[in-house]
Amino acid sequence: MEESLLSLSLIGRILMAGDHDQNFVSLFVRNQRRLYGYILTAVPDFNDADDIFQQTSMVLWEKAAEFRADGDFVRWACGIAFNIIRNYRVKQRRDRHCFSDEMLSRIAEVRVEKSAWLEDMLHALGGCVDQLLPADQNLLTACYDGRQTIRKFSQQTGRSENAVYQRLHRIRGKLLECIEDQARQRVTR
Repeated sequence: MEESLLSLSLIGRILMAGDHDQNFVSLFVRNQRRLYGYILTAVPDFNDADDIFQQTSMVLWEKAAEFRADGDFVRWACGIAFNIIRNYRVKQRRDRHCFSDEMLSRIAEVRVEKSAWLEDMLHALGGCVDQLLPADQNLLTACYDGRQTIRKFSQQTGRSENAVYQRLHRIRGKLLECIEDQARQRVTR
């Protein structure tokens, strides 16, 4: 996913059209990653999630006038996304790997409730990854960006698959320890 989920040119055209107040635009831009994360919680396929995010974005812009300035933007936006996801699921019903509507509702509730916490943890993870050695950062990128398998990485680097798995295990342990340290520091402030 690109740095800006909704292209800057589209946001610029919307602002120039003058149909939306700057507060709404600011709320949308500030919370689009949370909204996308919410969608990914229910729709694990990135391509489908991208499509649903775009549909949701368009509906949000169309319904911008209905949003109350004193309301919870993330909850409102996720409610709209929930309905679009539900429609998507109806179309996908033949796939036996779909969550039930009850499960999807529960996941949606938890995701909205934990949205700020998840953002904090992702921020902490980013800082912790930055503290890793460059070789460890490269290993994480190579193994988790979805473009190659651990087998292929191990062949390219001349390491055994087991050695790569062990190194990843150690890196994940360091990251967990770092994130927990940051969480403890945040609580004591």
